Amino acid sequence: MSTTPEEVVAASDLLAKNEALKKQLKAATKALMAQQAAQVLASGQQVNEVHIESAGDISVLALLVLKGASEETLLWAKLNGRLYFALISPAGQARDCLARLQALGEVQGGGSPKVVTGNTTLPLERVAETIN
Repeated sequence: MSTTPEEVVAASDLLAKNEALKKQLKAATKALMAQQAAQVLASGQQVNEVHIESAGDISVLALLVLKGASEETLLWAKLNGRLYFALISPAGQARDCLARLQALGEVQGGGSPKVVTGNTTLPLERVAETIN
């Protein structure tokens, strides 16, 4: 191997910095999700647009909203041409809503009685009707 000790130390430093940046990003994402959840809960609206970077973000956000939700709530975001959603039902009716949605067309998703997440090509209006 033709790697010098200095190169090994430099690579080790880069790996350590990368790990530190990953931890910072994770903490910042968690704080952003908490802030969005607080905004959703403060709005008092049943249908809320949220901003997500990946499909998994909506699941994290939904669980945070569930902690303070008192009524059915729909979170939605557009990502890669699809509508991503989370149906939150403190009364445990989320799976029933998802079943009604799946009967309408192309809907993928799943979850617990209180929170389901998924994605669809259906328009937002059709999805929003399921929580009423």
